[in-house]
Amino acid sequence: MSLKPAAAKAGYDYTGEKYKSPAGILLHSRTAVEKDNFISTGVLSYAEGDILEIEMSEFKQFDLGDSVKITVYSPGGIYTFQSSVVAKDHGSLMLINPPHNQRLFAEKREHPRVEVDENGLIHAVIGTGRQQRRELDPKLAIHLMNISVSGIGFTVREELGLGNAGQIEVELELGFDLIGKAEIVRQEMLGERHYYGAQFIDLSGDKSTSLRAYILRKQVEAYFSRKHENAEKRLFK
Repeated sequence: MSLKPAAAKAGYDYTGEKYKSPAGILLHSRTAVEKDNFISTGVLSYAEGDILEIEMSEFKQFDLGDSVKITVYSPGGIYTFQSSVVAKDHGSLMLINPPHNQRLFAEKREHPRVEVDENGLIHAVIGTGRQQRRELDPKLAIHLMNISVSGIGFTVREELGLGNAGQIEVELELGFDLIGKAEIVRQEMLGERHYYGAQFIDLSGDKSTSLRAYILRKQVEAYFSRKHENAEKRLFK
């Protein structure tokens, strides 16, 4: 007997191979991690942006950089994709969540921002209307507070005078120099400094790749730091 009518009535989408819930991949789903000649199962415990965590007892059997096949047994269906191990902690693996795969997750944020404490320089400002590009000499120092693959949040001592539609040419010191353009989309006072939110404009492929790698590392560091802090709080309660 075909299950297609019942599954369709439940709101599932038929792919020709299996049914998938509109909710997508859910946290706490049973998950298998497979590499050459070895497979282990665990629980999907975290997924945001480019990283996901799978808690499992046999985490020591995997090495950093291992290419793995992930199979998630979510209530709405079985999801399979390729990934790689980017970090390990006691009882868990951190893996890459491929960008094209992120739309499948129910718990997701399109471009998660990570808090940072970095520096940078504004080389030039570009106003709206008939205003021309204006080189800054000396260059204006900025304090970078957060970053995502789509934009940055930073503070400066002096107001840029651009409103919410101007652009800047910025150089960020991220362990590598990232130079590009960004459009101001938000501004407010933060204490005695001016805070700006800006979106990147047309980052090249190599710059985007380097930025994504930087954000991935920061995501992993921040996640493990929060996890260990929470564990210590529970221990000393």
